[in-house]
Amino acid sequence: MDENIHFRAFGITDIGQVREHNEDAIGLAIDQGYMVVADGMGGHNAGEVASTIAIDEIARHLSFSDCPAPSTDNTVYSPQTLHLRDAVVVANAAILDAAKQDDTRQGMGTTVVAMQFTANRVAIAHVGDSRLYRFREGFLDQLTTDHTLVQEWLTRKLYTEEEARNAKNKNVITRALGLFEELEVDLLEELVRSKDLYLLCSDGLSGMLDDTEISKVLSKHGQEPEAAAMLLLKLANMAGGKDNISIIVVCVDEVVAGQDDALDETLDWFD
Repeated sequence: MDENIHFRAFGITDIGQVREHNEDAIGLAIDQGYMVVADGMGGHNAGEVASTIAIDEIARHLSFSDCPAPSTDNTVYSPQTLHLRDAVVVANAAILDAAKQDDTRQGMGTTVVAMQFTANRVAIAHVGDSRLYRFREGFLDQLTTDHTLVQEWLTRKLYTEEEARNAKNKNVITRALGLFEELEVDLLEELVRSKDLYLLCSDGLSGMLDDTEISKVLSKHGQEPEAAAMLLLKLANMAGGKDNISIIVVCVDEVVAGQDDALDETLDWFD
């Protein structure tokens, strides 16, 4: 783990109150500074296979593959962010290959949201509707944008926020690992501040609790990641637990380097 950022994290995944199987998976490596949530989909438990492959392949790539050298083509992304993107791309290829080996796994796929600390920044890679939130100075921001049909309609102003939340087709995914050989991964890189909180979750949480409810929990309990995660899980299940629920809460205790005026800049690139 980079010594410039000191943080604590806790993750949990739960079957919920309705589903027969848990097709979510999580990955958490404090020593390497990364966290991943994957929400699988597909018949015959194939969703569970896809999400597990995603977590395993991302972990393997981040652990055993060298980070690329700095680019000479003036890319806006750091080598660490590109390394995280490559890990997701490798996971996509592994899921497609596994599906070819077993007819019952045809069409399996998974969402992925992953983050990794490096120096005084966090690199983020995202595909699907699992989310990453940041809670900073009392404000909750959703840093990722859902790859769903409803989100597309929201962007085009065909839906209001209330209509989107109550839409029957809100779980229709427009992008996921395991669908196509060419995968578009949304990337984000931003500066980290001491006392920042990050929440990675599957839609089993975000579909049950609104931002106000999530914000209240992080405001009161975010400095204790396990307590915050367990309370969020409890509330999601109390609200119906209609899907598998995966949660990782990250509390940044200290950022040793980089506390300067540039902290007000957010490098937010979704190209």
